[in-house]
Amino acid sequence: MTDQISDFPRPGSAEYNILFGDSESQAKTLKTWKRLNKYFTIPLYRANILPLFGFGKIFLLLYTKGRKTGKKRIIPVEYRKKDGIIHFVASRGMKAHWLKNMLANPKDVRIKVGFRKQSIGFELLASIEHKNDLFKWYVTKYPRAAKMLFGWNPQTDDPTTADFTSFSELVEVVKIMPK
Repeated sequence: MTDQISDFPRPGSAEYNILFGDSESQAKTLKTWKRLNKYFTIPLYRANILPLFGFGKIFLLLYTKGRKTGKKRIIPVEYRKKDGIIHFVASRGMKAHWLKNMLANPKDVRIKVGFRKQSIGFELLASIEHKNDLFKWYVTKYPRAAKMLFGWNPQTDDPTTADFTSFSELVEVVKIMPK
C-alpha cells in the first residue's frame, strides 16, 4: 500500500471545511446549511414528503428545547443504525448548538425517524476506542458517505489499519436509546 495520510478529516471533505476552514468559510457553510434546512429539508420532512422518498433511512429530525430561549428547535441529522442502535455525529463537537441544547434539556429531546416521532434517551460515546470502532464500521458499510464526510478513500485506505483517533477527538458521537 502507498504512503497515506491517516489523519481524518482530510482537506476537501465537509468535516475538514467545518472544523478547519477559516472563520469566514465556516460561517458561510453554516449559513448555507441553515437556509437549506429551514426552507427545504425540515418543511419537507415534517410534511412526510422526504420520508416517502427514503430519506428517513438516512436522516432524522432532532427536536430539542433551546437552552437559552426555551424555544423548540429542529435540526435534520444524518444517522446510522449499528446493531439496531441509532448513532449520529456532532461534527462541530461540543460547539454544536443542538448538542448543547440536548445536554441542557435531556427530557425535552425527541426524534422523528421516517414517519415516527418518539421521545428518547441518549448518551455521548466517551471512549475514543468506541468512536474509532464506530468509524471503522462506518467506512466499511458506507464508504461513499465516508469519502464525502471526512475524506475516506475506499481505493487506498484500509479500515483495519486506519487511525481515526484525531477525528474521534474532534467530534462527539450521540447514541440514542428509545424510552
